[in-house]
Amino acid sequence: MFASKSRAIGMISVLCSIFALQACGQSSEEPEQKVEIKAAPKLSNDATTYAHEAWKFINQVDGLVYAKQLDVLEEQVRKPARKLSTDWRINVKMTDSVTEGKYALCRKALTSLEIWARESIDQSSSAAQKQADYERDKDQCKGAIDNPELGNTDPKKKGV
Repeated sequence: MFASKSRAIGMISVLCSIFALQACGQSSEEPEQKVEIKAAPKLSNDATTYAHEAWKFINQVDGLVYAKQLDVLEEQVRKPARKLSTDWRINVKMTDSVTEGKYALCRKALTSLEIWARESIDQSSSAAQKQADYERDKDQCKGAIDNPELGNTDPKKKGV
């Protein structure tokens, strides 16, 4: 009699364990979730890459600031400009800064654009001066893009 009770308790324990384990697993009706593994973004420490990205960006969005489209300046100009500038500062290390040369003028133009956009949003009295600063910096960036031989080369490779 004792054996049949312990056998019954054992069977109940096994059944409870099976149900508990099934409850812990995924239901067969739910589709399996696949984990998507994405490649990390390719980081560059080349100022040339950032200068060309900055040039492309400022030419795409400065029309929004000229048109005073204040409702989109924060999201479409300021945030992306700050992100690109920050990425540039992080990824082009100080040891590489000597190779940056005149391309640093493009980072300056990017910063000037962001400041002009901010002043425009705030409707500041200095917005006109910030626009003039941006236009000067943009012209200097264009000069660096158009003439990469003017200080945008790796000094270790100069004359090689």
